[in-house]
Amino acid sequence: MTKARGCGHTAVSSFSKLFPDLPGVVVSEADAAILGGPGGLMHDFDGTSNDCDIPAGYIFFAQFVDHDITLDTTSGLREDPKSPGEISELPNIRSASLDLDCVYGFGPEGSPHIYDGVRPGRLAINPNGYDLARSPSGTALIGDPRNDENIFVSQMQLLFHRFHNKIYNERVYQENKSESFNRFEEAQKQTRYHYQWLVLFDFLKRLCDPEVYKFAANLLLSNQPNQAPKYPLCYRPDDHGKLSMPVEFSVAAYRVGHTLVRSTYAANGNNLDIELFDERFGTLGFSAFPEELEVDWRYLLEVDDCIHPRMSKAVDPLLADEIQNLPVVGSNNPNNRALAFRNLLRGNVMSLPSGQAVADKLRGLGYPIPHNDLQLGDLPSALQGNTPLFYYILQESKINNAGQRLGPVGSAILMEVFGGMLTHCDSFLKEDNWNPDPCLSREKSRLAPDKYKEGFLRKPLVERENYYPFDLADVVRFVQSDS
Repeated sequence: MTKARGCGHTAVSSFSKLFPDLPGVVVSEADAAILGGPGGLMHDFDGTSNDCDIPAGYIFFAQFVDHDITLDTTSGLREDPKSPGEISELPNIRSASLDLDCVYGFGPEGSPHIYDGVRPGRLAINPNGYDLARSPSGTALIGDPRNDENIFVSQMQLLFHRFHNKIYNERVYQENKSESFNRFEEAQKQTRYHYQWLVLFDFLKRLCDPEVYKFAANLLLSNQPNQAPKYPLCYRPDDHGKLSMPVEFSVAAYRVGHTLVRSTYAANGNNLDIELFDERFGTLGFSAFPEELEVDWRYLLEVDDCIHPRMSKAVDPLLADEIQNLPVVGSNNPNNRALAFRNLLRGNVMSLPSGQAVADKLRGLGYPIPHNDLQLGDLPSALQGNTPLFYYILQESKINNAGQRLGPVGSAILMEVFGGMLTHCDSFLKEDNWNPDPCLSREKSRLAPDKYKEGFLRKPLVERENYYPFDLADVVRFVQSDS
């Protein structure tokens, strides 16, 4: 039996511990409530947290990436702490690789409902042009239903459907009209590679501690074909050659996105201040929404020099009131609606080690992790020297980088895991001569083929701060352009 076209990447992986020798921190429900419950230390109920300089659209890109690489459908909030062996038995219903399975599903033959039934090789888009394709009941026809849970991530999903289709129409079909050429797989590959580039050279560069980013990215780029990789430093495939998903990443470090979330966002020029979860207004998701809520990315990304986009909330231990009061169904316990509380309990179930222990471990691997006083005196006494990893990462970000960037420990975990995905799975890094299509960038002269001969000068790109020659805003411009 042959595989359906476009789904050779598909795999169900598992979870794991990045540092299985480190013991977990026991977080009682009472302590989790003190830290993360409604009105607790992590609740930004009065909106005192500042902004950082990361455009607000990146939080929805982060959510989109999360849904591409991790899905845990089995573990609960109030289970006993799990051993490393028990964690390794938990299925991750996503491949731990940046392959856009949340977009492509099982390919045109395995997931035909995702694809355009009239124009082969294209992804389905709603005929109205501003929404995802939907069933008669309103269900989005996409590879991961989570990408319809609010209008912003839904529109991010739509952006990548349109991105694939435009690459297919203008960059693949026009240049390769031979019947024998598999245009879908080429468009899929180019879409994935551009997406992976965005993760490494745009998203992570904006989010991570600059010193840790440079340290890790330079090591990653020094990897050579047919040689043992120099990077990542400890994240490796299992005995079967598959990458598992470390819980230090999925349950702590990558949840940094939760602190970036604002209570309100600008959808467009007529709706500049709408709540993220407002069923009455239509932002809650999982259904068709009115045209007046079509997201104008100029208000969330640096698309238009004349419009200053809304920025993300600071990277600190405070979570916005909107996500400390989630629309959780079937629970009368207010703690269950607080995302910080839920994250702390989930960390307890996954036996996450303390932030202090992880910092020591990463320091021993060579990461530039400073010894800083993180001012943990407000925590319950049992957690001051044995701090839950999720809280530690956010507090470290506040102290080390004034909330403008993720701190060194969180950055190291993100770079380690994303670097492992790019090293051990199919990625643009395996092709030395691959670069973003110069027609997709606002800085075409910097990307023109005669300007780069070997790898688009990737190492200088790492070293130069606040330089993003191909970024998420370029995807928006390309998709919306007439040419």
